[in-house]
Amino acid sequence: MNQSIRLDERIDSIDTVRGVALLGLLTMNLVGMAMPFGAYSSPTAYRADDFLNFPIFSIFFVFADQKFMGMFSLLFGASVLLLIERVQAKGKASLGVHYRRNLILMAIGLAHGIYLWEGDVLLIYGFCALLLYPLHRSSPWVLILFASVLLMASIYTSGDFVGNIADYSVQEFYDVQALLYPTAEMIDDTKQLYSGSYQDIVNYRLGVEEETSSVFVQFDVLILVSTFYRALGMMCLGMALYKLRFLQGQFPISLYKNSLFFGLLLGVPISLWSWFVGVNSEWSVERYFDHWGVLPLNTIGSVALVIAYVSGIIVLCRIQWAKGLQKRLQALGQTALSNYLLQSLIGTSVVYGYGLGLWGELSRWQLVMLMLMIWGLQLWLAPLWLRYFRQGPVEYIWRCLTYFSLPPLRK
Repeated sequence: MNQSIRLDERIDSIDTVRGVALLGLLTMNLVGMAMPFGAYSSPTAYRADDFLNFPIFSIFFVFADQKFMGMFSLLFGASVLLLIERVQAKGKASLGVHYRRNLILMAIGLAHGIYLWEGDVLLIYGFCALLLYPLHRSSPWVLILFASVLLMASIYTSGDFVGNIADYSVQEFYDVQALLYPTAEMIDDTKQLYSGSYQDIVNYRLGVEEETSSVFVQFDVLILVSTFYRALGMMCLGMALYKLRFLQGQFPISLYKNSLFFGLLLGVPISLWSWFVGVNSEWSVERYFDHWGVLPLNTIGSVALVIAYVSGIIVLCRIQWAKGLQKRLQALGQTALSNYLLQSLIGTSVVYGYGLGLWGELSRWQLVMLMLMIWGLQLWLAPLWLRYFRQGPVEYIWRCLTYFSLPPLRK
């Protein structure tokens, strides 16, 4: 999320990109909240025959999956550097501030994952940030090298999981298949869980449940490690682009137009290749995680598309296209942490039993409608909040805990 900076010190291009990234995250997160896990990665895992299921999955897979998460990671890395610069410019030591902020962020993420939604990324982001401080004096090219190595490590990790499948027993292989293709019994069990009370769901997240298959544990570790490498790699890339002044929009507009063009030229075909591998293999687990399978190819394509998206947004900022919308996106970017948590609060309240209880009942097109309503609410609410207050509510608490102070919240 965004490192907290005084409102008069904001960089508009970074705030705008962050606002777009926040909205984009919801395209995939709502699926994770409202459907079985396999539906996130396969169009045939759940309600395959529903209206517009396959087209919506395909569009989101090619243009959204990993892309907006990558944008967020990129901007998080840039924001780490931005905060360090601002603290040091005031003649203060940045080390303590950096580590306090990100330990607090990890605590917020842990609470979010337990009490709102287990798809939290804040805990991983905070942990990654603890490793970034020693790199803040590195040159952009060293940071790009680190980013490349970490992204390759993410790809290797997924392929290593596939290599272990040959050693699995029949039951373990069955469990692996169930990751992307949950059985009717698994879906019913999950629906029963999420239709239960708030305390039942929290207990499940805390591990107060029956024994879990070792394959599921391995898969959870795979996702955690692969996400860690990918997020840390994109953060290093974000730090490099910040040092190069790319994210600040300070290059000639022609460079951003070229970055947009070549990013799309490279990223779209690779992401389509990833999608085709999935379709051709019927989204099998082996081809999904293989070194040149769905997930690794999508990771590679995502890097190019992230650069394209960021470049395109900066171009629109430079030409002042839809300036009113840009102001709303900037407000959303300035309150990204609060609005990220708000997305989880709204989404889980709609689908879980302690809310409307619609888990497993919504088709993809209905999730798109819900997503658009949440977008509209947040684009209206964020600038309205900042009309009266200096920061988002969670950003304010985060800042108070970091600096051991109580600055005024109201303007």
